[in-house]
Amino acid sequence: MRKINTGDVFKMARLLKNANVMEAVMDAYKAAKKEDAAMDAHKGDAAKGEAVAESTDKGEADKGGIWVDAAMKVLASCTSQQAEEQFYDLMAGICENKPEDIRNRSLDGLIEDIRRICEENNVANFLRSASDFAEKL
Repeated sequence: MRKINTGDVFKMARLLKNANVMEAVMDAYKAAKKEDAAMDAHKGDAAKGEAVAESTDKGEADKGGIWVDAAMKVLASCTSQQAEEQFYDLMAGICENKPEDIRNRSLDGLIEDIRRICEENNVANFLRSASDFAEKL
């Protein structure tokens, strides 16, 4: 699996526009910002000598879950044939497979791929950039 690149931003922008899920992405972005603010507050507590390592780990896990949830909303919104094909094309590029391989993958395997993409990339920046482009399309 490769890292997300600039071409993926354009593919995702077209997918977001065609699947009509801009609101779900914007909600996820806002939720992730709240998690960031909460984590920053915990870091401030740590500077005061309070134990916060466990809550910081939980914050990272919560934020990862936010982006997996957003990705699943995008997937669930791909009801048109065009959006479905765009989704397969995007995932095939990132997973370094063929679109047919993504189409035939088990749902559990696909969810694991999405989870891995979210863990290994700055998904917040990726989706923010893609949604900004989609608004201009």
